[in-house]
Amino acid sequence: MTLVLTVLAVLLSWKNPRYLLPLLILALPLEISREWFPHLTLLDKLGEFVGVIYFGRIFTLAVIAYYIIRLMWTDDKEWGVSENARNSLINYIKSPLILTLTVYLIWGAFSIVWSVDKTKTMVGVARLGLLWVLGAAVYDLVKRKDGDFWVPIAFAAISTGLAGIGAFEMVSKHFIWKSEIYQLSGRINATFLDANIYARFLIIGCLATIILMLGAPLKAKFAGGFALLLQLLALVGTGSRTGWLAMLIVSIALAFLIPKRPVIITVLSGIVLGMAAVLLNPGIFARLLEIKQNFGSALTERSYLITAGVEMFRGHPLWGVGLGGFQKVMLTKYAALIQNNVSLSHTALITTAAELGMIGLGILTAFMAFLYKRIPRAFRLQRTAQYQGIIPKMTYRTIFVILAVTAILISAQGEGRFFEDPYLWILIGYGAAIRNFEEVS
Repeated sequence: MTLVLTVLAVLLSWKNPRYLLPLLILALPLEISREWFPHLTLLDKLGEFVGVIYFGRIFTLAVIAYYIIRLMWTDDKEWGVSENARNSLINYIKSPLILTLTVYLIWGAFSIVWSVDKTKTMVGVARLGLLWVLGAAVYDLVKRKDGDFWVPIAFAAISTGLAGIGAFEMVSKHFIWKSEIYQLSGRINATFLDANIYARFLIIGCLATIILMLGAPLKAKFAGGFALLLQLLALVGTGSRTGWLAMLIVSIALAFLIPKRPVIITVLSGIVLGMAAVLLNPGIFARLLEIKQNFGSALTERSYLITAGVEMFRGHPLWGVGLGGFQKVMLTKYAALIQNNVSLSHTALITTAAELGMIGLGILTAFMAFLYKRIPRAFRLQRTAQYQGIIPKMTYRTIFVILAVTAILISAQGEGRFFEDPYLWILIGYGAAIRNFEEVS
């Protein structure tokens, strides 16, 4: 029954493409849906590349399939390359951020030559390739289907709904799944497999909510304030220390980038409320004390993975052990260091250094440099809009993208997923699309 409803949702969104982006942003957090779908034996035989089927993956493939069909279907309803879609793809590729990610993908594919685990490298390249196409699909949808409006709205609304689930878990102590992992520690995970990824999504939702409140009517600001309070409460309940750190950093940056009184008051109020909530929750407060006692534990509780990763980098400083090769080296050369059967890197910078060496780190540095290069331009457009007495909505949305990607980078130092995160590609595709809208707005 669940599979039938999922297929219907996909077909309806294909018929009304303006809903594709909001439904994609809704689908990805529903990791609990892997419990709704039975294991499909035929697909499981394909191994790790497919893994467990769930709603987020199904909808990601649906969005990609829709985009490919649009790319190959002309305006005259015939098979061939659509001129509009082709131009959209060219403009997507020309974006500096996308060019950098493309170079990363190519370097990762080239690493198969020396990779210690060629199968993992091929799987990693295939996943990154699909995400690259997903970014192109997001770019195209934003350009054609009012996505500049739908993306922040979807992040804010869905984050609020998931925050409500988290708040229910905090109050009732009833978890809808994975209670055996989080209930004893007092942490919440809502529909997510991992509380840290839940925290990451909440941060993106908080940023989207604040951005939408700027210039909104008074009633909308009150509604946004309530949503933000709920999101921050749930963020505290995740117990994600890297999530808290990320939220603190992007909040301060937001108050600096948009120096408006409502933003500053909102940020300061959120910090105060978050601190109060931490102090009132013994389990969460204990995790806060761990940061003070051992700052390294805030970044990762598995320091042996960092030690091994640094050694991998020292052994292969230029090109690394190959994309996806970290775990195999960990299970062989550094097997004696493993604790609790955890052999996957949980620190994105270490993963990149170990697997793709200095060249991989250079690509990551270039990516962040191109991202932050947009800040001065955002300042200029913001000042111009103020002189003209208009609300620079596109500039605010650009700042939202910059800070949301920053939050993903920070949280990835504790959870490990950065380039592999679909939210990153949604945000980058969205940011590349609205870049051309900024001056017009």
